Amino acid sequence: MRLVVGVVALLLTSGVGVGAVATTDVYSVDGDSVTAADELRLGTDPLSPDSDGDGLTDGTELAGASSPLVADTDGDGLRDGAELDAGADPAAENSDGDGLSDGREAELGTDPTDPDTDGDGLSDGAEAEGSSDPTVADTDGDGLSDSREVDLGTDPTDSDTDGDGLDDAEEADGPTDSTVADTDDDGLSDGEEAERGTDPLVVDTDDDGLSDGEEAERGTDPLVVDTDDDGLADGREVDLGSDPLAVDTDDDGFEDGTEVQVYGTDPAEADSDGDGLDDRAEVLDLPTDPTEADTDGDGLDDRDEVGGPTDPTEADTDGDGLPDGQEADGPSDPTQADTDGDGLDDAREADLGSNPAESDTDGDGLSDGQEADGPSDPTLADTDDDGLDDAREAELGTDPADPDTDGDRLLDGWEVAGESADGAPLPGADPLRMDLYVEVIRAAGGARLDDAKADTVREQWAGMPVENPDGSTGIDIHLRRQSVDKRVVWDYDRDEYLSNAVGQFYTEAYMGSRPGEYHLVVLTSEFRDGEYEARAEAPGELVVYEPGSVDTVLFTHELLHNVLGRLPEESRLADDPLHTDRGFLEPTVGPDDDFLPDALAEAIEADGFVG
Repeated sequence: MRLVVGVVALLLTSGVGVGAVATTDVYSVDGDSVTAADELRLGTDPLSPDSDGDGLTDGTELAGASSPLVADTDGDGLRDGAELDAGADPAAENSDGDGLSDGREAELGTDPTDPDTDGDGLSDGAEAEGSSDPTVADTDGDGLSDSREVDLGTDPTDSDTDGDGLDDAEEADGPTDSTVADTDDDGLSDGEEAERGTDPLVVDTDDDGLSDGEEAERGTDPLVVDTDDDGLADGREVDLGSDPLAVDTDDDGFEDGTEVQVYGTDPAEADSDGDGLDDRAEVLDLPTDPTEADTDGDGLDDRDEVGGPTDPTEADTDGDGLPDGQEADGPSDPTQADTDGDGLDDAREADLGSNPAESDTDGDGLSDGQEADGPSDPTLADTDDDGLDDAREAELGTDPADPDTDGDRLLDGWEVAGESADGAPLPGADPLRMDLYVEVIRAAGGARLDDAKADTVREQWAGMPVENPDGSTGIDIHLRRQSVDKRVVWDYDRDEYLSNAVGQFYTEAYMGSRPGEYHLVVLTSEFRDGEYEARAEAPGELVVYEPGSVDTVLFTHELLHNVLGRLPEESRLADDPLHTDRGFLEPTVGPDDDFLPDALAEAIEADGFVG
């Protein structure tokens, strides 16, 4: 109201009527081309050409799009006058549509009328939001515009985005990746590869088995397959454990390549096989294999054999069938085929179990060689356990492998000693001729075997056609006769064919300590048997004989039952396995039958006494 009053007062003072104020608009009091009336109507100051003080007259603003009442019509931080001076639109907050207000562009120094002030292909707004400079086309000066860097994924503010020593521009056109420091992932950055001359796109430039980065760490040349020129590629040397920078890693006088390709030795070990001998010595001076600790596979290392008596290239130096290693552990000598000189090579002794260092292993008086080719055992002094050592049997001519050479059921040792292990006397015994010992017991009232008949019995047995080991024929029967003042009754029904009688006779100790070595013939006091005059075990050791006169043929007949038992099929009667059709064992034997058929003699020779 004060403004209006002031204006009215001014007009009156100027001689203009009040009525003219309401009807004329041709006068601009402040010279801004806007009549006072319009200014009063619009609310601008008719006395100030720039009501909002933005550098533009009210008339200019009304002629344009800005407001004469607001210094920054579009609120972009720039006064309307400044915007027009810059060519911007004071009515548009972002005149060039680049995402930045005109005021922000003024701060940044960009052109508010140009969305890409530096012409780098990125709008000023994009650069302002990012890290690049919207006023510089190549912010980091690497030769790539900021927009190209965005396309490539590189950092427009860092000339070497991946820090590999190559500017982004160098990598932009290939072959390396400007966003990856080590394009081929070989352990070397692309810049290092450029310096070394290696291929940044190939992990192993020289194709030697080692990546370029590994070669850089080891000090080998990534451009040379065999850095030390020893005949082995650097990668192969690493695999083998040799030094790719040393021609002769183990300093054994052979280049690493020569060791591997010619000799097959370990280039990292002067003694490849660990046998105590240098490879060079084994290759040049010795016959041994430098890759085998035991060249001949005999159980001894080459060094032991080179320094010892055995041949390191021959598993069995003495050719005795035993490897040197086995002999070196004892007791035999690996340089002597027959260590103990007993006629057996050491391997044969090993098979037999005899001692190759002892000529008579069992100490029986016979060398192992003698026993090995014969029936005796060189590891047993008494092979057949008959009480005679094998040498004694050799002297006597007995069989050291048979405890009863002549088959008479008496051990050879007993016969030589003249008594059994139980102390039974064996007078006149011969281990090479069959002996039959008989105890003849005459009970009270029993028959008598007088001297004449005893001699007849001896002759009968001596005439048996049985061949003995000493070449003689016949059997020596030894008769021991005694009488007892006691009645002995044989009762067939009671004694069930000798089974009970045997127990009775032996428990009454008629034979003392001689059962088993002596046969027992009992001349009974009474013989209750309705069929036979005598009975005998077949086989066995007991004969019972009826009272009266002794028939020597029958006497021998019964003893033959004892020692023969059941007869061979070819010699027996069809229905009687204990008798033959002729001779001593004819069922109803008579004086004319006092002989032994050859077949039965052969049976005795073959099987000996069976009872």
